[in-house]
Amino acid sequence: MRKFTDYSLLFLKGMGMGAADVVPGVSGGTIAFITGIYEELIRSIKSVDFEALRLLLKLKPALFWKKVNGNFLLALFTGILFSVFSLPRRAGRAISLFFYSSYYGFKNIDFKIRLHSLHYCSYSF
Repeated sequence: MRKFTDYSLLFLKGMGMGAADVVPGVSGGTIAFITGIYEELIRSIKSVDFEALRLLLKLKPALFWKKVNGNFLLALFTGILFSVFSLPRRAGRAISLFFYSSYYGFKNIDFKIRLHSLHYCSYSF
């Protein structure tokens, strides 16, 4: 039986997975693997089968919830959804800030290199 702190940690892992899903080229599954919840996630998703749906249709939600590891999935998917819906605006701002600061930083370095090379060049006319 998991404690509240365990579910809070699952929520944070879900946030990490959602943040990874927001970034192009990065998979939330990679984060699940790194954080050690990948196998349980796969088992829980696989447990949603015809037998589980039959339990749900027979109006036995408690058995369905237990079979599909509902507490785990709820904590994880809540974290993923929270991250997916809250991070894109912030990530977009951070990426644009990084892009502009990098661009102007490189332009500044380029200008200093050119200025430095002009200083050490000797022209004779």
